[in-house]
Amino acid sequence: MEKEQLEENWEPALSNSRLSGQTLGKTEPKISFDSMTIVGDLAKDKAEYMADLLGNSPFVQLWDCMTHKFKGQIFTNKVYIEHDRFKADAWDRRNFRIEFNPNKLASDEMAWIKDKILIALSNIGFTRLDLAFDFEEDLSDYFVMTDTSVKKVFYYGRSGKVETKYFGRRDSDRHIRIYNKKQERKDIADIDLQIENFWRFEIELKRTLVDEWKNCFDDFSVLKPAWATVENINEQAMIYFLLHEESKWGSLSKNTKYKYKKIMKEISDVDLTDLMKMSLKKVENNLQKQIDFWLY
Repeated sequence: MEKEQLEENWEPALSNSRLSGQTLGKTEPKISFDSMTIVGDLAKDKAEYMADLLGNSPFVQLWDCMTHKFKGQIFTNKVYIEHDRFKADAWDRRNFRIEFNPNKLASDEMAWIKDKILIALSNIGFTRLDLAFDFEEDLSDYFVMTDTSVKKVFYYGRSGKVETKYFGRRDSDRHIRIYNKKQERKDIADIDLQIENFWRFEIELKRTLVDEWKNCFDDFSVLKPAWATVENINEQAMIYFLLHEESKWGSLSKNTKYKYKKIMKEISDVDLTDLMKMSLKKVENNLQKQIDFWLY
């Protein structure tokens, strides 16, 4: 999408929201599926149909083509496809994969994928969904507090301020990202969005958790601990240290971890998950319709 189009099509988030007497941000987030992966089986008797379809479509680019496999892109890099019958048999998995961002597909492009490709596959289903919450506020000071320990990685920008936070392993069934989407647009496409802040909270769900997308954050909190309000100076220093050096959580005993997680929850006026759950509930039916479109 061109710079002018993106700026023109950017929609502001929804109405202001308050929960439990506390302001949970300036606005409710805009929610969407940012990435989808659909898999299925291409039967041998459908292989000739698929080869003819993809080989003769002007908007399809194929490479690494052999009798049992190929890779390709459709609609100028909007959709990635891959088929490998031998690898699928060896790993006991489905042999055809389709990856795309549904927000970048026009309605006729979506219909083409469904009516031309998915119709030829059997046993189709999702193996990945990325659920994105877009906020018009700065999320750099928010932290994900999980019931169990997860890997945490932070990246800082030239200003010294955090721009991206990762929670969980990249290959796990759930991987969480909090990042400065406005800065990303500026760095990648030189697009300067005319809003003060634009941050994304994204939950990447794979395999067993794909079907749990409606309840995917029931076991963690997104907090903004007011560490300076802690009266005990040693506890205050420890909390500040743990917030900014999250890798050090692994060095603490179980009881110490519990103590400081409890304090952090107590000194956080806002749990952003309350707002996220409420906002997701409002659009849940529309998101489910998107999933059903591809499966039925």
